[in-house]
Amino acid sequence: MTSPSPTPACTVCGGTVFSPGPAGRLSESGKPPHCTRCGSLERHRANRALFQHLPIGVLSWRRALQFSPDVALAPAWFASLEVSVYGGQNSLDLQKIDRPDDSYDFISLSHVLEFVPDDRASFRELTRILSPAGLIHLVVSRPLSRETSQDFETATGVHQYFHLYGRDFAVRFGLAEAGLHLLVVQTADPVTGDTEAVHLIAKSAAVLAGVGAYLREDSRYRSLQPPPRDA
Repeated sequence: MTSPSPTPACTVCGGTVFSPGPAGRLSESGKPPHCTRCGSLERHRANRALFQHLPIGVLSWRRALQFSPDVALAPAWFASLEVSVYGGQNSLDLQKIDRPDDSYDFISLSHVLEFVPDDRASFRELTRILSPAGLIHLVVSRPLSRETSQDFETATGVHQYFHLYGRDFAVRFGLAEAGLHLLVVQTADPVTGDTEAVHLIAKSAAVLAGVGAYLREDSRYRSLQPPPRDA
């Protein structure tokens, strides 16, 4: 007789008890996604898993900026971590970020850019404050499920999106023309098995290649995709 498989643990806090998510929803795989200990959901645990096994020197020297609090990142990973809460503590306007050029070596936005009216101005600001060796960690809603991005004149739908991004992300933001490099990583939440597509963007091809090399050695990351060849 085989013993039952152990309950997967939350990558954020190690919890093993999960409940339905907001409005009673289940994950795409039909499992309860909400960690009752720390409150994390699928995307938080998937993104935590993406970074937590990187060698310490990849992140430990970086000055980090996080737009909107998100438990996916651990402050101890970085030399410093500044958090901007829009309309609250340390509020920064993404469309005109009140920080000098090259201020940060790591910038994180998880389900944030979709809610900014002028996302192109915001993206230019993000790259302006990013250091030459910096890395942008960007998570948006289901980008691989759409061929092309969509824009809305006013906030739309249950979540009040201004934009929904697609597989044309690199072309939309003109990454090649701006000298930027993109790696799209699919990482999984160990609790529900649901995957999250993560965009990693850098000014330096070498920086992105170095991070990608570490991730390729880890079997947890099922898919790493470069930008489209025509981007």
